[in-house]
Amino acid sequence: MITDDDIKIVAAHKEYEKGKIKLQQIEKKNNFFFSKKWLIAASVLFLVSLSSLLFLPSEKSADELFASYFEPYTNVIAPISRSYKNKSTLEIAFKNYENKKYAEALEGLEGSITKENKTALHLYIAVTNLELENTNKAIAILEKNLKDTNTWKDKYLWYLSLAYLKEKKTEKAIKTLKTLSKEVNNFKKLETLSLLKKLE
Repeated sequence: MITDDDIKIVAAHKEYEKGKIKLQQIEKKNNFFFSKKWLIAASVLFLVSLSSLLFLPSEKSADELFASYFEPYTNVIAPISRSYKNKSTLEIAFKNYENKKYAEALEGLEGSITKENKTALHLYIAVTNLELENTNKAIAILEKNLKDTNTWKDKYLWYLSLAYLKEKKTEKAIKTLKTLSKEVNNFKKLETLSLLKKLE
Protein backbone atom coordinates (compact mmCIF):
# COMPACT_ATOMS: atom_id res chain seq x y z
CA MET A 1 0.00 0.00 0.00
CA ILE A 2 1.33 3.48 -0.99
CA THR A 3 1.37 5.87 1.87
CA ASP A 4 1.45 9.64 1.94
CA ASP A 5 5.10 9.39 2.95
CA ASP A 6 5.88 7.38 -0.21
CA ILE A 7 4.20 10.03 -2.37
CA LYS A 8 6.17 12.76 -0.61
CA ILE A 9 9.42 10.88 -1.24
CA VAL A 10 8.63 10.44 -4.96
CA ALA A 11 7.59 14.09 -5.28
CA ALA A 12 10.71 15.21 -3.45
CA HIS A 13 12.86 13.03 -5.71
CA LYS A 14 11.21 14.50 -8.86
CA GLU A 15 11.76 18.04 -7.53
CA TYR A 16 15.34 17.12 -6.76
CA GLU A 17 15.87 15.87 -10.34
CA LYS A 18 14.29 19.04 -11.78
CA GLY A 19 16.47 21.19 -9.53
CA LYS A 20 19.57 19.23 -10.51
CA ILE A 21 18.85 19.72 -14.25
CA LYS A 22 18.23 23.43 -13.69
CA LEU A 23 21.52 23.80 -11.78
CA GLN A 24 23.43 21.98 -14.56
CA GLN A 25 21.95 24.36 -17.14
CA ILE A 26 22.95 27.39 -15.05
CA GLU A 27 26.45 25.98 -14.55
CA LYS A 28 26.84 25.31 -18.28
CA LYS A 29 25.74 28.87 -19.05
CA ASN A 30 28.16 30.30 -16.47
CA ASN A 31 31.03 28.15 -17.81
CA PHE A 32 30.34 29.37 -21.33
CA PHE A 33 30.25 32.99 -20.11
CA PHE A 34 33.41 32.44 -18.03
CA SER A 35 35.31 30.80 -20.93
CA LYS A 36 34.06 33.53 -23.29
CA LYS A 37 35.53 36.18 -20.94
CA TRP A 38 38.87 34.37 -20.90
CA LEU A 39 38.84 34.03 -24.66
CA ILE A 40 38.25 37.77 -25.06
CA ALA A 41 41.00 38.57 -22.52
CA ALA A 42 43.46 36.25 -24.29
CA SER A 43 42.62 37.82 -27.65
CA VAL A 44 43.22 41.32 -26.32
CA LEU A 45 46.54 40.24 -24.78
CA PHE A 46 47.62 38.65 -28.06
CA LEU A 47 46.78 41.80 -30.04
CA VAL A 48 48.66 44.03 -27.57
CA SER A 49 51.72 41.73 -27.75
CA LEU A 50 51.61 41.64 -31.53
CA SER A 51 51.32 45.41 -31.86
CA SER A 52 54.21 45.98 -29.41
CA LEU A 53 56.41 43.68 -31.51
CA LEU A 54 55.57 45.68 -34.61
CA PHE A 55 56.57 48.96 -33.01
CA LEU A 56 59.78 47.75 -31.33
CA PRO A 57 62.99 48.11 -33.33
CA SER A 58 63.78 44.71 -34.81
CA GLU A 59 67.53 45.05 -34.59
CA LYS A 60 70.05 46.93 -32.53
CA SER A 61 71.81 49.92 -34.01
CA ALA A 62 75.51 49.82 -34.84
CA ASP A 63 76.26 51.95 -31.75
CA GLU A 64 74.32 49.59 -29.47
CA LEU A 65 76.06 46.54 -30.95
CA PHE A 66 79.46 48.19 -30.56
CA ALA A 67 78.70 49.07 -26.94
CA SER A 68 77.55 45.54 -26.12
CA TYR A 69 80.52 43.77 -27.75
CA PHE A 70 83.42 46.15 -27.11
CA GLU A 71 85.69 45.78 -24.12
CA PRO A 72 89.37 46.76 -23.89
CA TYR A 73 91.83 43.96 -24.45
CA THR A 74 93.36 42.60 -21.24
CA ASN A 75 96.81 43.79 -20.26
CA VAL A 76 99.06 40.80 -20.90
CA ILE A 77 102.21 42.82 -21.62
CA ALA A 78 103.04 44.53 -18.32
CA PRO A 79 100.90 43.16 -15.48
CA ILE A 80 100.59 45.64 -12.63
CA SER A 81 102.82 44.89 -9.64
CA ARG A 82 102.50 46.23 -6.09
CA SER A 83 105.90 47.86 -6.19
CA TYR A 84 105.79 51.49 -7.25
CA LYS A 85 109.57 51.94 -7.41
CA ASN A 86 111.45 52.17 -10.70
CA LYS A 87 108.45 51.66 -12.95
CA SER A 88 109.19 51.91 -16.64
CA THR A 89 107.22 54.16 -19.00
CA LEU A 90 105.53 51.04 -20.39
CA GLU A 91 104.48 49.84 -16.92
CA ILE A 92 103.07 53.27 -16.10
CA ALA A 93 101.24 53.32 -19.45
CA PHE A 94 99.62 49.97 -18.71
CA LYS A 95 98.73 51.06 -15.18
CA ASN A 96 96.91 54.03 -16.73
CA TYR A 97 95.32 51.70 -19.31
CA GLU A 98 93.96 49.44 -16.58
CA ASN A 99 92.74 52.45 -14.58
CA LYS A 100 90.89 53.76 -17.67
CA LYS A 101 93.12 56.84 -17.93
CA TYR A 102 93.32 56.39 -21.67
CA ALA A 103 94.84 59.75 -22.67
CA GLU A 104 97.82 59.17 -20.33
CA ALA A 105 98.01 55.51 -21.38
CA LEU A 106 98.14 56.47 -25.07
CA GLU A 107 101.06 58.82 -24.54
CA GLY A 108 103.00 56.19 -22.61
CA LEU A 109 102.22 53.39 -25.08
CA GLU A 110 103.27 55.46 -28.10
CA GLY A 111 106.48 56.42 -26.31
CA SER A 112 107.32 52.79 -25.51
CA ILE A 113 107.24 51.23 -29.00
CA THR A 114 110.28 49.16 -29.89
CA LYS A 115 111.01 46.80 -32.76
CA GLU A 116 110.26 43.84 -30.49
CA ASN A 117 106.94 45.01 -29.01
CA LYS A 118 105.47 47.15 -31.80
CA THR A 119 102.89 44.58 -33.00
CA ALA A 120 101.43 44.10 -29.52
CA LEU A 121 101.58 47.77 -28.58
CA HIS A 122 99.87 48.84 -31.80
CA LEU A 123 96.89 46.72 -30.76
CA TYR A 124 96.71 48.46 -27.36
CA ILE A 125 97.17 51.85 -29.01
CA ALA A 126 94.27 51.08 -31.38
CA VAL A 127 92.04 49.93 -28.49
CA THR A 128 92.97 53.05 -26.52
CA ASN A 129 92.03 55.20 -29.52
CA LEU A 130 88.67 53.41 -29.69
CA GLU A 131 88.13 54.29 -26.03
CA LEU A 132 89.02 57.92 -26.80
CA GLU A 133 86.57 58.04 -29.75
CA ASN A 134 89.45 58.30 -32.26
CA THR A 135 87.90 55.55 -34.36
CA ASN A 136 89.45 56.47 -37.72
CA LYS A 137 92.91 56.55 -36.13
CA ALA A 138 92.27 53.12 -34.60
CA ILE A 139 91.18 51.76 -37.99
CA ALA A 140 94.32 53.15 -39.68
CA ILE A 141 96.59 51.54 -37.06
CA LEU A 142 94.82 48.16 -37.22
CA GLU A 143 94.71 48.05 -41.05
CA LYS A 144 98.37 49.07 -41.37
CA ASN A 145 99.72 46.55 -38.86
CA LEU A 146 97.39 43.60 -39.52
CA LYS A 147 99.61 42.11 -42.21
CA ASP A 148 102.64 42.12 -39.87
CA THR A 149 101.19 39.78 -37.27
CA ASN A 150 100.21 36.16 -36.90
CA THR A 151 100.18 35.92 -33.11
CA TRP A 152 97.89 38.92 -32.69
CA LYS A 153 95.89 38.53 -35.90
CA ASP A 154 92.61 37.46 -34.26
CA LYS A 155 92.76 40.42 -31.86
CA TYR A 156 93.48 42.84 -34.72
CA LEU A 157 90.57 41.46 -36.76
CA TRP A 158 88.16 41.59 -33.82
CA TYR A 159 88.90 45.21 -32.93
CA LEU A 160 89.01 46.22 -36.60
CA SER A 161 85.53 44.77 -37.15
CA LEU A 162 84.26 46.67 -34.09
CA ALA A 163 85.90 49.89 -35.31
CA TYR A 164 84.22 49.48 -38.72
CA LEU A 165 80.93 48.88 -36.94
CA LYS A 166 81.37 52.04 -34.88
CA GLU A 167 81.96 53.99 -38.10
CA LYS A 168 78.78 52.44 -39.62
CA LYS A 169 80.88 50.58 -42.21
CA THR A 170 78.74 47.48 -41.81
CA GLU A 171 79.87 45.70 -44.99
CA LYS A 172 83.53 46.01 -43.97
CA ALA A 173 82.66 44.83 -40.46
CA ILE A 174 80.90 41.75 -41.87
CA LYS A 175 83.79 40.97 -44.22
CA THR A 176 86.31 41.27 -41.37
CA LEU A 177 84.19 39.11 -39.06
CA LYS A 178 83.92 36.44 -41.77
CA THR A 179 87.72 36.43 -42.11
CA LEU A 180 88.02 36.18 -38.32
CA SER A 181 85.50 33.33 -38.15
CA LYS A 182 87.83 31.23 -40.34
CA GLU A 183 90.85 31.76 -38.09
CA VAL A 184 91.97 28.73 -36.11
CA ASN A 185 93.01 30.93 -33.20
CA ASN A 186 90.15 33.25 -32.28
CA PHE A 187 89.89 34.55 -28.74
CA LYS A 188 86.33 35.77 -29.46
CA LYS A 189 84.93 32.83 -31.44
CA LEU A 190 81.40 32.87 -29.95
CA GLU A 191 81.16 36.66 -30.07
CA THR A 192 82.36 36.66 -33.69
CA LEU A 193 79.61 34.29 -34.78
CA SER A 194 76.99 36.04 -32.66
CA LEU A 195 77.82 39.52 -34.01
CA LEU A 196 78.04 38.22 -37.57
CA LYS A 197 74.56 36.70 -37.25
CA LYS A 198 73.15 40.03 -36.01
CA LEU A 199 74.74 41.99 -38.86
CA GLU A 200 73.85 39.72 -41.79
